[in-house]
Amino acid sequence: MRRRLPGDIRAALDQHAGLLTVTAAADFGITRSRLANCARNGSLYRAASGVYAVPRELTPWQRHTLHSRAFSLANPHVYLTGWSAAATHGLPTLGRPPGKVLAVNPRSLGGSQTTRFGKVLHHRLPPEHQAHLGYNAVSIAWTVCDLATRSPLHYALAVADAAARRSLHPQGAQQHFVNWRGAGRVGWVCENADPLAESPIESLGRFAAIMGGLPLPISNAWVGPGFPLYRVDGLWPYHWAAFEADGAIKYDNRGDASRIVQKQTEREWQLRRDLGVDVLRFGYRQALDPNSLAARMHRFLECNPRRSAPIRWWKHSEGVGPVEPEPADWPSPEPREYALPRNWAQPA
Repeated sequence: MRRRLPGDIRAALDQHAGLLTVTAAADFGITRSRLANCARNGSLYRAASGVYAVPRELTPWQRHTLHSRAFSLANPHVYLTGWSAAATHGLPTLGRPPGKVLAVNPRSLGGSQTTRFGKVLHHRLPPEHQAHLGYNAVSIAWTVCDLATRSPLHYALAVADAAARRSLHPQGAQQHFVNWRGAGRVGWVCENADPLAESPIESLGRFAAIMGGLPLPISNAWVGPGFPLYRVDGLWPYHWAAFEADGAIKYDNRGDASRIVQKQTEREWQLRRDLGVDVLRFGYRQALDPNSLAARMHRFLECNPRRSAPIRWWKHSEGVGPVEPEPADWPSPEPREYALPRNWAQPA
């Protein structure tokens, strides 16, 4: 039976964001043996060597984030990398979290070391890509480039879009990966990162269009009856067609879900009736299967063939709103062959 956690230990945990090291506990007069006793009776558990947390219900990614922070506290000479860095940086996380925390030790070169709580790689990490944010992690740009080599490409693109949106484009680290296995994948992700994509599901939708050889949709473009009125997740201006990516977060566990759906339905009706824009909707599960989604997009555009003139649209500028697009903002209306790296659905 789990015992109640003593008040002084709980207070110490609260002051250290839910993770308490043996060293920090000593500042509160809490001994290592007391922490070990709490771990034995179930009121604490070891999240990393010498780091304790309170057992509680967490999603798999929340737990991995917690354990990543704990691993960094326990090993101050290493830097979180890969999905462990992405999670702690607040970048999108897709798929299942890795079984162990992943970090890099730049003090030694070559090989790796696996422990109960994580795996440490040994390779160079330039000082400018060593981030110290209460925990040690590789920079966001390095995180994206690293993920491009060890994750499915569409997952890496979603993270790259989020980084670019935060004005931390992965190109800032690309030069350091030219001799890595998967360097071509890194280059592809850097070239195709789009700061206008606002969510992972939008990024996955754009990836499906790319792999399907379809015209590239414009992310978060505005359309309207002579003035910008509606913003769509992806716009094919020459086809008078758009996609809307529906994340479940819009509806799950919300008391106003029915009102949201009603408003969304009315908006879509107005897009079709008032502007003549056809809309393709897809959810997160569909977006995770880019082959199937690409086929659906292909059929959708076949039903909405290219018109003689494009729809009037405006580019979205963060912090400003709709602005007139520049010539470089216009995508090609023609289908095209994109040179996707081989085995894009697998790590390099």
